Order: sequence, then C-alpha cells, then structure tokens
Amino acid sequence: KGSESKGNSRQTLFLKRRGTPEERASYEGASSIPVREKMAPIEKSQHPKSDAKAVDDNWGSAPSGQLGTRMVLWALALVVPVLAIITAFVLINQDPPVAASEGQLNFNFNLSAEDAFDLSGPRAWFEENPHVHYVGAIDILDRLNQAEGGKVPESVFRREHFALGEIADHGMGWDSEFMTADPRTFKWTMADTDNIGFLILEGLRRDQSTFRSYFVNSPEGLRMDWAASTGWGEVPVADLASAVGRGEVMVRCTLDKQPHYDSKVDELRSWFLVMLPGSEQQIWGFAPSGSPVDRDLLELFNFGSFILDRQEDVRAVIRVGKGNGTLKENQVEIVELLAGEWVLP
Repeated sequence: KGSESKGNSRQTLFLKRRGTPEERASYEGASSIPVREKMAPIEKSQHPKSDAKAVDDNWGSAPSGQLGTRMVLWALALVVPVLAIITAFVLINQDPPVAASEGQLNFNFNLSAEDAFDLSGPRAWFEENPHVHYVGAIDILDRLNQAEGGKVPESVFRREHFALGEIADHGMGWDSEFMTADPRTFKWTMADTDNIGFLILEGLRRDQSTFRSYFVNSPEGLRMDWAASTGWGEVPVADLASAVGRGEVMVRCTLDKQPHYDSKVDELRSWFLVMLPGSEQQIWGFAPSGSPVDRDLLELFNFGSFILDRQEDVRAVIRVGKGNGTLKENQVEIVELLAGEWVLP
C-alpha cells in the first residue's frame, strides 16, 4: 500500500504538471510561434515605405519630414546672404562716429551735406563754428573769475549798461568762481526763443554749487546774458507779494503744470506752480482758462499734443499782477508770457 500510495502521488503530481497550458500544448503537438510571426507586429508599427503614393497618404512619414527640413535649409541659404548684404550696405552708408579725443569736444549736429551749406535761423551762428563759440564762452567765465576788487571786465555782458548798473546796486549775483579747468566737464545746450539763439553752459562753482549761464551772439560778439544767468527779476523774491499789489511785475521763474492743479469748483482759472530762483516758497499763478495767455503757457508743456512728450519744470519769463477777486498772499495772476526761457529778445 505504501508503494502504491507513493506511485499514485507521483502520478498525481505528474498529471498536475501536465495540466499547465504550455505543457499541454507542447504535448499535444502544438508547434512554437515562428520568429518571423513574432516580428510581424513590430514591422507593422514602423512607418510604411513610400511607394509613389500621394502626399496625403504618406503625410508625417520620414520622407516628408526630410523634405520639410531640406526646404527650411534652402530658405535659410537664400535669406541669410540677402540679410548680410543689406546689413553691410547700411553700415557702409552710415556716418562714422566722431569720437572725442583727449582735450577735444564732439560737436556733431548730424547735419546732412545739403544742410551744411544752408545753415540759417537763430542757432546758425553756433552751428557754423561751435568750437570757437564754446571756447569763447569759457573764456568769458575765466575773465570773470580773474576780476579783482569787484571790477567787471569789459565786453563780457549783453546789454552791458543795464548789467553794470544792477551789479553796482546789488552785486555780481554769485559768490563763488566758475570751475573751468576742463572744458569737457560742462554740459552745453543750444536753444532759441523769439528768433534769438543762445548757448547754455552748466557746470560747478568752486564751492560745488551748480551754475547755468546763457551766452548770446550780439552785434558786438559773444556775450553773457547777465540777467538770464542770474535769474534777475524786477523785484526781489521777498518783495513780490507787496510789489504785485502796486502793479505788474516781471519775474524769471520755473513753471509746472499738472491737471490736478485745476479745480472743478473754479473752472474759470487755469493754475500753475511758480518757483522763483533761489527761493523754496511756492507761489501759485493763474491765467483765465482758455485765454491767449493760458494757451501760450500750456504750449510750453505740450498740453494737448499726442506726439510730443509732456514737459515739466519749464523756465519762463512772465509778467504777474494781483488780478481781480480775492486771492491769497501766495497767489498771483499771470498777465503775460514774455519768453519761453530766461533769455529775452
């Protein structure tokens, strides 16, 4: 019995082992899957070979992608040389930059060949020979530095008689010498107002304070405009409030205009912030809204212009008065705009 049970158990295990699908298939004579058939799904997943079909049939296939790459390369090969030729042509026709060497100044006004032979207008005197007038302006500053005992050199001021009279009564208008050792340290600007062109030089004094001097080409030659350079007005800043009570006064100032300065409560007045030279006191000036004076003042700030940038802190020469109605002590009426800068005609 023992041997029979062992035989039966071996037979049972043997039968169980033959019961698996793989073994049963092998014992039933099922042939193995050929390698060719196993590779068939892989071959089907690959891109079909192009066999002269329409483009839509092989869209996205390898040959189509290669064709697109070739087209891009051909396009680049055609475009790049054209761009290189255009760039070279532009660079060749550009004016070479004028580099200022040591001790020299760059007065490049970017004038064309035609403009160079037709210089006219209020700035022509400077643009025709800028270096001479620039050096001449610095020479005037040097001569003023060398003045001893308050004696003013001759032939340095525009409207000399007026300037000398004011200097005799109120002083030169500055207490520190101009620093003129290196001409390249100055900032220069060319401007004009009412057909009068003038050169502006900005720099430092010996005490490190800044200055802004105006030079005009008068019939007698290059001269400093003393009144513009000192911000001269008809009355001292401290006396302005009492002076406008007696009549109109001419002042040099810096104006500012912002939309929120005007009030909906008082739509008949257009308000401007008036800052006088050498003073931190805020004075408010108004012009009747829509009046010629108001339009002239707004034009200084490019109000209403869609092309030009809005300006701030604009220098001007104005005439002010007390005006009609009740005003505060720091409020005046702007009666007239005399100049858009500090140089009068």
